[in-house]
Amino acid sequence: MDRTRHSLRGAKEPPLRPHAAKSSEERQSLLSFYQRYSYRNGPGEYSDNHHNISPPRDETSWEKAVAYLSADVSTRWTDLVLLVCFMISGLVDSGAYNAYSCFVSMQTGNTIFLALGANSLPVASPSLAWTKSITAILSFILGAALISAFHRNFGPRKRWVLAASFTFQLLVTAAAAAVITHGGASESPAKPGEPSDLSGVPRDIGFPTIDLVPIGLLSFQAAGKVVASRVLGMNALPAVVLTTLYNDLASDPALLTAGLAGNVQRNRRAGGLVAYVFGALVGGAFAKSAVGLAGALWFTAGIKFLLVFAWLFWREEGKEEEGEA
Repeated sequence: MDRTRHSLRGAKEPPLRPHAAKSSEERQSLLSFYQRYSYRNGPGEYSDNHHNISPPRDETSWEKAVAYLSADVSTRWTDLVLLVCFMISGLVDSGAYNAYSCFVSMQTGNTIFLALGANSLPVASPSLAWTKSITAILSFILGAALISAFHRNFGPRKRWVLAASFTFQLLVTAAAAAVITHGGASESPAKPGEPSDLSGVPRDIGFPTIDLVPIGLLSFQAAGKVVASRVLGMNALPAVVLTTLYNDLASDPALLTAGLAGNVQRNRRAGGLVAYVFGALVGGAFAKSAVGLAGALWFTAGIKFLLVFAWLFWREEGKEEEGEA
């Protein structure tokens, strides 16, 4: 039998399992041989699926890039990005209100304008001025639904998802700027229109209907900033709303007693308020300049371009702990 086993083993049959050895030395010898033997996969050689462990291979450049872009970004210091978003909201809203008598980010004001328009108020406004407000509201809602679904389906904080979201905002903002620059959209508030004797619908509604295009585009992309604040867990920095900031600042029991670095939430809210006001001042300066609202939007697109690159190089979640260890 020993001779038969020897001949069969010479015919490339797998070696004895380690547990068949009688002594510990023989068991260790067979185990070492079996491990070496099972790695081999040449023609006619034995391969055991349970032990045939391939040695690790180096990742390709493509695999490294995919892994890098698919990693979740760290939320540390992302409040700075949202403060920039506050500044953008103030800049664009001040320019849009000066040009179109409606907001593109703060939809509370647009809701009031819509309700007043339903009652033909204010008296000095054209009868269809409310179409600007409802365009902004519906566009913002649609943007919030689609952008949040994009984050939800592909990964809320993945590096490529955040970069893609802000790239989309950049392109839509640039499209609105192009419409104003080359498409004939106005940069001035509506004027009373001339009513028709037959239908009652104004022949001149007081503003070019093309104005609804940049309003819709800017409101659509504005939702992306709010979605970003949610996926980053920074609900205290909604990027477009100031009313809650005023309330939360005033009701903070440690508003004045905490040290300069002792109240992070207070500092974030105060920073958001300052950033928004600063952006509104810059937007007003653009409105008075020769470049007007279009210049403000091109400037905003440039800032968002920088934010896209910031997301692409933002530290990966978990890396900051490794760096500090």
